[in-house]
Amino acid sequence: MRTKIILSSAVLLFFALPQTKAQGEQEKVLLMQKTDSVSSDSETEGISNEALERFNEGVAAFQQKMYKAAIEHFSKAIELSPEFSKAYLNRGYTYLEMKDAKNSEKDLLKATELNQSYHQAFFELGIMAEIEGDMDKAIAFYGKAIKSNNREPKYYYQRGLQRFNKADYKGAKDDFTVAIGLKENFAFAYNDRGSANRELGDFPAAIRDYQTATVHNPKLILAYNNLGSAYRKRGEMENALSAYTDAIKKDKTYYLAFNNRGYTKYEMGDYEGAIKDFEEAIKIKSDYAFAYNNLAGAYLKLERYEDAIKACDKAIQFDPSYGYAYYNRGIAYEMTRNALRSCEDWNKAAELGVEIARTYYQSHGCGNP
Repeated sequence: MRTKIILSSAVLLFFALPQTKAQGEQEKVLLMQKTDSVSSDSETEGISNEALERFNEGVAAFQQKMYKAAIEHFSKAIELSPEFSKAYLNRGYTYLEMKDAKNSEKDLLKATELNQSYHQAFFELGIMAEIEGDMDKAIAFYGKAIKSNNREPKYYYQRGLQRFNKADYKGAKDDFTVAIGLKENFAFAYNDRGSANRELGDFPAAIRDYQTATVHNPKLILAYNNLGSAYRKRGEMENALSAYTDAIKKDKTYYLAFNNRGYTKYEMGDYEGAIKDFEEAIKIKSDYAFAYNNLAGAYLKLERYEDAIKACDKAIQFDPSYGYAYYNRGIAYEMTRNALRSCEDWNKAAELGVEIARTYYQSHGCGNP
């Protein structure tokens, strides 16, 4: 039976937002813009003068970054006027600045219960839900933010990310498209819509989106990386190499692009070139199990079996559950006529879910008396 070497391509599909502070083109509205003074009649209706005074004192304290004092003032305003929605809102933002997510969430929920127009509060609640790992809850909050204000691109963008994470690629694409319509130079939205298109099998559209992302933000290196992967999926290997190289030129420490360029060279039969790229990835990230496994695959093609075993050893050292590394090491052991070790590795790989390893284990008589 002809042996099949398994490599791993690490592709960064989209720019997730794991923290309450938005990154890149996702700008977070400054808290000082949120904690403004009450001025309109509608905001002061039913609110006592003393509560208003304490509220504005809270705003002043916040602007001076005296957060504990701000909390005290907002709390007193709420005590004096329990339906004072903006006091709950700004106290919630102040707790958020103090990294007290539990109390911030409680206040923002109360504020939105009293006033459904607080779209930024719904957005912050969505971010908190993301941190908690509750994608459905996050999507629901972003939906409420959109219902309150359907002209804010980041609301659609963030909901699109969560839909993407739930494998709702059509829904994600729709949200990214709206975000782009509201902000035509939204590079991250183009990149992520490209990834949604790629998952939907529309590679030409994915390539166009990744290219547009790089036009709007030439420093967005993950878009070059993703562009390379889309080209590779279409069999346009030279274009893939060029895109990965562009990513590396932008950031010489971008190990993902080195790994993926090496993967492409491997598929083109340039095993020596692949080895150089995998080694570069490892220099940058010394515990990068994917690159060690891929390095082993290239060594196997060059019949450097002992080197392949050592590379697999490293991959397994850094990721003991990496089934493909056991599988490839089993091939290397087989080629060095160590049947016992090859069977052990294929059995382990099969236990870790690598089905082809199970086939090898059975076809090579492993486990037979």
